[in-house]
Amino acid sequence: MSYKYAYITGCLILFLFWLFIFLRRKDLRREMLWASCCGIPFGFIDFFLVPAYWNPDSLFGLIKKYGVGIESFIFLFVMTGIASVIYEFLRKEKLVKLAHGGRSHFWLIFFIPLAYVAMSILFPLKAVYNLMIVGAVGDIITAYFRRDLWKQIFASAFIFSSLYFVVFVLINLIFKGLVENFYNLKNTWGILVLGVPLEEIGVAFFAGAFWSTIYEYTKAYREKNIT
Repeated sequence: MSYKYAYITGCLILFLFWLFIFLRRKDLRREMLWASCCGIPFGFIDFFLVPAYWNPDSLFGLIKKYGVGIESFIFLFVMTGIASVIYEFLRKEKLVKLAHGGRSHFWLIFFIPLAYVAMSILFPLKAVYNLMIVGAVGDIITAYFRRDLWKQIFASAFIFSSLYFVVFVLINLIFKGLVENFYNLKNTWGILVLGVPLEEIGVAFFAGAFWSTIYEYTKAYREKNIT
């Protein structure tokens, strides 16, 4: 079986969720687009994951040649956009500016990728675990400075990782044997949940948590129920 279109298929399925939210909630579009655009450069993460963690087929064979491909950046665009608003979408909440002089904090967006690059250079075979660690650190920092967001952080983590898990299971059904062909399982925990590597669920959990509140944290917003 050819797995050339497996990665892009997963991206397109997630994009359908992205598009659904985008079309249904005009008030969330600015946040979605902001998060998605910020997420695009994070596609470079695949460069550190290939081939130690995985080595997927991709359009034009770019990932096997260069470590990153078109899918790498599409996935981060879609993932970050969904994760940033999925809590507000399901809870029917909107953003309002913080009162009492709330300040914007953009430093976290730059600190996390720099920390990840540094850790991946020091521990190249642990790149996927480095990703979970920096994601968790970002979550802790956000929750510490914005304690009003901790509920959204944890709820979004569970919601997004559940969505990602369902999509991954679907891709596995379409492209049978994908995990065995894409992933370097000997460098992982070796635990599969309905065929999904536990690392994938972990990354989705911590990434979903981090991106769920990055807009609120950096731009000093909070959620308010729609009345």
